[in-house]
Amino acid sequence: MNKIHDLKNHLNYLSSCILIPPNQIHTSYVSKVNETISLIAKANELTYPNISNNLMYEKEQLFVYDSFGYAHPNPVSLGKILAYIDLLLDRKNNKNLNEWSCIHPLIVQSSQKLYVDGNYAEAAVNAFIEINARVKRLYKIVRPNETTIPDGVEAMNKVFSEKNTIIEICDRTTENGNNIHNGTRFMLSGAMSALRNPKSHSNDERATVTKEEAMRRLMLASLLMYKIDDAVKYSGITE
Repeated sequence: MNKIHDLKNHLNYLSSCILIPPNQIHTSYVSKVNETISLIAKANELTYPNISNNLMYEKEQLFVYDSFGYAHPNPVSLGKILAYIDLLLDRKNNKNLNEWSCIHPLIVQSSQKLYVDGNYAEAAVNAFIEINARVKRLYKIVRPNETTIPDGVEAMNKVFSEKNTIIEICDRTTENGNNIHNGTRFMLSGAMSALRNPKSHSNDERATVTKEEAMRRLMLASLLMYKIDDAVKYSGITE
């Protein structure tokens, strides 16, 4: 928190410099401000990755240089950094709010570190591998005497089958409940086919899974994992 308050003081000083021509900033002060921003971004990259990334981006835009090589504060980036710092302080005062707070804990456990380290394809694939592993564990709990455990698409379709259902997701005595059960099964089996596919480890897939695409996949995996939570609770299973 001290670094954040130090940065706010630096930014307030830079704001005052904008109003005082020629507002030339000494290179040693530029280095000090940039170092403070980097330290704050690094310290918060796990819990607040978007804020961290935005701070690092705006740091590169914070100073502009004239033809004589003098640094001047960029008011637009300065304002953005101030806003991100205020947001960071708000988040720290309310620890329940962060970029990963709506992601299922099992998905956070399987994928957050990979995602933060920039391994986006692996982070996304791991999330669906975790879903597959959990469903297989549940199958074993419900059918402890069976030696052959289904995998992937087969596991989803068998465990949450419309007939001979092993685990119920919700009350299916209504049309809506039946639709929820079958729709969830289709989403789970589709995810196993499209997103847990071993080909996701290919170089082409690595290149196409951007940071944004990986987060979209993680959000889908989180939604499906919470649906499995619903099934576990509704069916009275103890994991």
